[in-house]
Amino acid sequence: MAKSAGLPLAEAIQFGWRTVRDYPVFVVGTVLVAIGVPWVIEWGGDVALDDGPPQFAIGLISTAVSATLTLGLAKIYLCFRDGRKPLFENLFDGLSQFHKYIGASIIVFFAVLMGLILLIVPGLVFLIRLWFLGFVIVDKKAGPLDAIQQSWDISRGRTMDLLLLFITLVGLNLLGAICLGVGLLVTVPMSGLALAHIYRTLAPVATARETTPVAAPAV
Repeated sequence: MAKSAGLPLAEAIQFGWRTVRDYPVFVVGTVLVAIGVPWVIEWGGDVALDDGPPQFAIGLISTAVSATLTLGLAKIYLCFRDGRKPLFENLFDGLSQFHKYIGASIIVFFAVLMGLILLIVPGLVFLIRLWFLGFVIVDKKAGPLDAIQQSWDISRGRTMDLLLLFITLVGLNLLGAICLGVGLLVTVPMSGLALAHIYRTLAPVATARETTPVAAPAV
């Protein structure tokens, strides 16, 4: 059996850089919104509300908003990867899916935590193989367990490639953090776009034949 080709990691990083370079205001602006809005909600709750149930409710709202905007970023990055120009409104496309992302993220958190506690390596494997949760949910409208399964399936046999990508993106974001943190406004979306590129490589868009119902034969 012929060995499958490696993932186009350099191409993915270059795609991320080109997209940030060509659409800096849009790309950086959507990241600022995705990071800033949940932070403002949390801050407002800390300032205006007492501890207890009100603070807990604000925390839940902030989590839901953060999950929605995270999925929105995934949708935007997939639009760029698919050659379509996204709209700012796409940032809110995850509104009907955020609960799935939260549910899947909780399951993955405990799986990664247990893997890290046991032998470290299994936790890292879980982390990088379930890296595509957001993309699967927003792309396939999958539920939590189905998204976990699909992310696991499409990353099968690609663990070392994804580990190399993980290390590369961590290093890239460390460089961004060194630049007074401002560099993260470039490296964070670059990382998301690179991951979208890899996701679409592993999970191509369905062809017209796959998505168009076959007409019934004339009687």
